[in-house]
Amino acid sequence: MRRAGALTAIAAGLLATVPIVTGAAEGGNGCWSAAPIELANEGAWKYFNRISWCARGTKVTSVEMAVTHQVLDQSCRWLGRVEKSDTPAKHGDGRTVYDRSAFECSGTAGSDGVNPWVVATVQPNGTYTVDMSGIRG
Repeated sequence: MRRAGALTAIAAGLLATVPIVTGAAEGGNGCWSAAPIELANEGAWKYFNRISWCARGTKVTSVEMAVTHQVLDQSCRWLGRVEKSDTPAKHGDGRTVYDRSAFECSGTAGSDGVNPWVVATVQPNGTYTVDMSGIRG
């Protein structure tokens, strides 16, 4: 990998295998937004993932993962979202969502691709967990 900068993860529960349950900011009408999840390759790029969802009673009716990015190094470029999913949670009445996106940074030895990714579970009561996240490269 060309860049020797440390990969950093910024947000509660990132890179942890033990999920952290937290409450989200309610937007009214049974809809919530989670705190943004940020992953970064220091000095090269930043990835932001924000999850919003709505529920009625005991059912999550919609989930949206909004992904944005920031390229900090001209040798890097955003390739976009590579994979996403939205499935019933293994436990409870929630939904588990997954996103994997991609950046590519070129250097003297060629190009290196890296994939920031997030797995989170949202619940109809407004709580959520960041189950896993990280940077694969």
